Amino acid sequence: MAWERKKRRRKKGAKDKESSSGSEGRVGISEENEKEKETPKRFPLAVKKPNHRLENASAVSVAFNLARLHEAAGRIVPAVELHKAIVSRHPSYVNSYLRLACIARDCGSLPDCSEWLKSAVAVAPGNPEVLTLVGNLHLSLCDWAPAQTVFGQLLEQKMPKVEAYSMLSLGNIYFNNLKTPRKYTKHLQYSADFYKRILNKDRANAYAANGLGTVLAEKGELVRAKEAFNRVREVSGDAIPDALLNLGHVYLAQKRHPEALQMYQSYMNRTRGAAANITSKSRDDDDAEVLLYIAFAYFDWARITEQFNNTKAAPADGLYRKCVEFVEKAMEKSKKENVTLRYDWCMAKLMAANCILQKPMRGIRRNAQEVRDALDGLEKSLPIVQTLVAWKGEGKRIPIATSTLNDFVMHCKTNMEVAKTHLKEEEKRETEAREMREFQKIEAEAARKEEEVQQQMKKDQKLKEEEKRDKKARDKMLKVSNLVAGWEQEAEAAKQASEKKKSKKNEKTLLVPGIVDDEDDLIFDDEVPAEQNANALFDSDDDDEEGGRAAKRSSKESKRRKEGDSEPEEEEGEGAKQPPVETEKDLFGDSSDDESDEELVPEATSKRSMEEPGGDDGQASKKRRVLADDDED
Repeated sequence: MAWERKKRRRKKGAKDKESSSGSEGRVGISEENEKEKETPKRFPLAVKKPNHRLENASAVSVAFNLARLHEAAGRIVPAVELHKAIVSRHPSYVNSYLRLACIARDCGSLPDCSEWLKSAVAVAPGNPEVLTLVGNLHLSLCDWAPAQTVFGQLLEQKMPKVEAYSMLSLGNIYFNNLKTPRKYTKHLQYSADFYKRILNKDRANAYAANGLGTVLAEKGELVRAKEAFNRVREVSGDAIPDALLNLGHVYLAQKRHPEALQMYQSYMNRTRGAAANITSKSRDDDDAEVLLYIAFAYFDWARITEQFNNTKAAPADGLYRKCVEFVEKAMEKSKKENVTLRYDWCMAKLMAANCILQKPMRGIRRNAQEVRDALDGLEKSLPIVQTLVAWKGEGKRIPIATSTLNDFVMHCKTNMEVAKTHLKEEEKRETEAREMREFQKIEAEAARKEEEVQQQMKKDQKLKEEEKRDKKARDKMLKVSNLVAGWEQEAEAAKQASEKKKSKKNEKTLLVPGIVDDEDDLIFDDEVPAEQNANALFDSDDDDEEGGRAAKRSSKESKRRKEGDSEPEEEEGEGAKQPPVETEKDLFGDSSDDESDEELVPEATSKRSMEEPGGDDGQASKKRRVLADDDED
């Protein structure tokens, strides 16, 4: 209650302070806000209060299960606190020690894991679960001898629950120590015996089958090893990632690089989960190891592709680049400074540069940028290898032979000199090619412009010809229209003249009675309408014209015989002298341009004068005959 009263007083004082400072204006408020920003924020802290619930035996199991639920949910801190509380209340509760050791191992804290396991061993020295966890800790640290001792003790106990696991662990220990001098065959046989003993008791043990497959692959029986690994995948449903990794190794040994890369990628996808088992000390180290397997697969694939030594070796350059890429990823994943990874990166750079330098001899095209990249890789690799040589001379532990390092330095220097020469050649060739492309571009542009000019000239010429033809056609149409107009005027004049003649004749008949109208018929009978004249003018049939003229002459002769006149002979002679009527073809000329258009008008006028029977002279002679007849009467 006293704490609550102080709190209330503090709030009241704060309110009084706010009311007093409100009159100071906005300046005081801004200063107060700045002070609040400067003061650090305080967060509430939950304090654990001790209780006596864990003193009850049934509550311990409930607390342990609750801690396991926290572990499954990823809440590590509450789980660790509960396990520690259980151990503090019940020091003989081994399961909490084991869970604390497993949590420390999963978090990467191997020293803490070892401490918790020591406490568990002190509490329960012969507990098989404790011994198993201790053996696994030694295996993760690659302490083969202590691990072999622990699992040997478990195997001597002949407990059914841990016997198979102990034999499997011993088989793995012998297989991982095949590199021991003069013990390769012995250790390989021991590992195979342990795996077979497990399968004799439990033929469904996928882990033992996977181990036996590794022994078969080590012996070179790749087909049987692949069958064993595929069987493990079928039985376990890819629950054992090691089978995928081992299948990748088998495919790589069979030079089936795409399948090997697929298996390695499947293994990485399978072990990416937090709860997935891994094969190395830590997850990053395991990823670095698998990435190195992928890089080696690309390296081997590129090296085999280069053996074609022709255009088929073109993909080798890209494969070397992929190899360098995955080696760099492995170097990023690896926590420690790995000398082997550095050397692998330098070797990949050297092989990639050598591949690029040999492209012209294989008939493969390249550019200056590729040669420049190859030279840059060599320049970066040489100092690294020289440093390794210096460390080797100082007595440091370098897992690479001195002769190998010296050979690398020699080849790297040689390739650098060759790369510099090739770079100059490629730059010169690219410069010449660039100039040639520019020249060809200019020529193409000039040819295009010239072609456009030629096309424009042809187009202009075509337009001029069309205009000329149109003008000529318009001139001809104008002349024809003028000619037709002239004909119409002549026809109108002839009509007016005939009307005048008729009017004069009527006057004469009134003056001289007894004149018969047959003479008029005789004189003007040969006149025909304008349409018939036009048809006769443009008619091309000579026979029809002659027939018409003959009919006219015969009618005139018959009339004159009736009258007893002797002039038909004269008119017959005049009719014989009349020229033939010209046709439309003769009027306009042939379709060719031999005749000029200027000849149309005089020809037309002459033809029209020829068609008119006698013209004005004929009419005058007729008038004289009529007057003579009147005088005789």
